[in-house]
Amino acid sequence: MKYFTKEWYELCSKTTLHLALEEEKQAEVFSEGYFQQLYNAGLESWLDLQEEVASLMKKNESMNANDNNEASFNKEKEIEKFYDIFIYNQEQLKKKLPDSILKQIADLRVFTLDKATKTVINAVAKFCKENERSVTTTGECYIRYLEKSSNILDQEIIENFRFHDCMITKSVQKDTSITLFLDNSGGFTDIDEVAFNNFTIIKQEGSLDDSWWLYEELYRVDDKYEFHVLLQDNKRCLIDFIFSADQVTFKRNKVGNCSLFANPAE
Repeated sequence: MKYFTKEWYELCSKTTLHLALEEEKQAEVFSEGYFQQLYNAGLESWLDLQEEVASLMKKNESMNANDNNEASFNKEKEIEKFYDIFIYNQEQLKKKLPDSILKQIADLRVFTLDKATKTVINAVAKFCKENERSVTTTGECYIRYLEKSSNILDQEIIENFRFHDCMITKSVQKDTSITLFLDNSGGFTDIDEVAFNNFTIIKQEGSLDDSWWLYEELYRVDDKYEFHVLLQDNKRCLIDFIFSADQVTFKRNKVGNCSLFANPAE
């Protein structure tokens, strides 16, 4: 990846850290009592929500003859889940916030529960806005690259090779071709299968199956297209997948397909 790198993707996650923060004077100093108050309130809200969701699911299941009662509410498990999420979010904040801001936070646990002083909120908002500008600039640079390369890149491939938020459910490699089967229910395309012929792997850091498609880049190298893809596996690890091919076939919901070549004369 030249534009939408792993570092760029990590920067994307540092553009919204300020949105849920609420100003609270009590966050100025470390207070175990205040933290416990916030934590308990957050836990109660979580339990109420999960119990409501379980109740609604159970009602729906009761209308199904194959009801298996999987939607039962388990309070102890939900308490553990809330704690695990809280700890995960706290560790992520340690990684994402710069030391200059972390030093201003009296109790990171309180910050994790979305309470902070006005000074800290302003500092985090500034940090996020700077990151957002960098993220946006990168996207704009890639768009300009595509515009400048319009004479060597097939417009139909540019328009079709966009699978953000799709999942690769299965990949099948045979000889010099590979076919990717997509769950596009969360994406922005009606394409659910894409095949690449005369396919050569340049870089592949992990398994393709059951990975989320995040971002892609398209290049023309000699007589082939070079495809750069940033994926995320089910353990949230980022994967670079780079390969070349000279023919691409897109299939839409099993009712039609379009084959495109690297060399328009073919």
